[in-house]
Amino acid sequence: MKHVEVAIIGAGPGGITAAHYLQRAGITDFVILERAGDFGGSWRDNFYPGLAVDVPTLFYQFPFARKADWSRLFPDGPEIQRYNTAVARELGFYAHLRGHHDVTREIWNDAAQVWELDIAGQEPISARFVINARGGYLNAKSTDQIPGAAAFTGTILRPNAWDPEYACAGRRVALIGTGSSSVQILSAIAEDAASVDIYQRTPAWILPKPDVAIPAGVQRVLALPGVGAAINTMVLAMMELPMQLICTVLPKLPRSVLTSALPQYDKIWRSAYRMLLRRKVANPVDRAALVPGYGILAKRPILSSTFFTALAKPTVSLITSPIETITTAGLRTGDGTERPYDLIVMATGYEMFTDPESYRTGRTIGAAGLDLADDYRRNGLRSYGGSAHPGFPNRWSLVGPHGYVGVAWHTFVDMTARHAVRIITEAGRRDATAVRVRAEAFDRWVARMRRNEKLIRTYTVDCNPGLRTYFVNSQGDALYYRPQTISGAWWFSRRSPLSDYLFEHDTSERQKIEDIA
Repeated sequence: MKHVEVAIIGAGPGGITAAHYLQRAGITDFVILERAGDFGGSWRDNFYPGLAVDVPTLFYQFPFARKADWSRLFPDGPEIQRYNTAVARELGFYAHLRGHHDVTREIWNDAAQVWELDIAGQEPISARFVINARGGYLNAKSTDQIPGAAAFTGTILRPNAWDPEYACAGRRVALIGTGSSSVQILSAIAEDAASVDIYQRTPAWILPKPDVAIPAGVQRVLALPGVGAAINTMVLAMMELPMQLICTVLPKLPRSVLTSALPQYDKIWRSAYRMLLRRKVANPVDRAALVPGYGILAKRPILSSTFFTALAKPTVSLITSPIETITTAGLRTGDGTERPYDLIVMATGYEMFTDPESYRTGRTIGAAGLDLADDYRRNGLRSYGGSAHPGFPNRWSLVGPHGYVGVAWHTFVDMTARHAVRIITEAGRRDATAVRVRAEAFDRWVARMRRNEKLIRTYTVDCNPGLRTYFVNSQGDALYYRPQTISGAWWFSRRSPLSDYLFEHDTSERQKIEDIA
């Protein structure tokens, strides 16, 4: 069995970030295990029409590899993916990449104090440390969630499995879902398709997207040393006061006060949204159907300045009757109407990292046979610092419960990767072969997150009952956000107490110590 010091699982932004900090720490014996064939994560897997980022690219980039010459404030998917692969190539990470290495099982060997990784169709690998850099969108939901898919004689596509050779021009298209992917796809295909019916179960908050081309002069300014970093720091600093209020001040209020006040905030937004819809949507039936019944921050708002324009086309229809089944020729809804289609786009979402069902029994086995999936189902999703668990030595997840903090994904995984590599480096300095977060530190951290999340939980769970998003999981927990200030998370990633971890030597060394004692 081949052995490495560190195995990174996943070659998306988190995997690239972890590799960078390992390399910077002088750790070069690492591999990046990726189930696909290249870097990029979701940006590699998705290439559907209209794909673009929904966070300004000034923030949606690696802090250690800033790019100044972005074409737009919100670039399209191919430009983001070219950036990902360029960074990986420039930093020499292709030499560490093991493509088509799908890790199917992780087992902690306590005697050897290593992780043994089973890989589909490949020889297993052992690693002293594991950094799980899988992203937040783990797997696309099955097309089987709607009955009859196998009988359809047309084409079924998913955003993350799009056929680039398929032409939508002149085709009758059913677009299932009203998430970000659906909104982008509709805007891209509505002009050429013969017809597009968009099937809505839950309306989304769709707000204008302030996308503009970035002039060459601005690109030159952004290329000046320190400018990009200064802009990012300024925005993060502006978030500090709101985060202080959300995480430390407002949670001190009684829950009854919060449950009374927070819906008033949403009423203001809903009134403003109705005004937007009156300007953008002429059809009064569609206009009424497009008003969300949940709060504006209970699900992530979608940014688009083209969706309502596309919806206004005479060839585009909004369908709100629930889908009953997929037929051989198209879709039948609960009101008995059957509509024929050439293409059905299943934009129905992903298994999220916040849901316990996303973790398969037997896939990750830690100390004393502890199964991560079973622990999550029994005790809820928990972590220390958004990444560590005492039952899983030498292992960190960059995307974990109570983890997301910052403006964009790169800020988030940068902090968790820094923390993981800092502890790995310290283990090396101490000649420790195993390191695990202490149970008391873990419990203390989880209790703190539970206290600090009071406002977030009250809003997403109590004020929006029954809502299921990646902000609220199947257990009714609001675990996506890390209820901590930006400065607090920044400090933790660099200066968290090393005493919160137990650094151990190999079992033979421990036995010698016990014999001497």
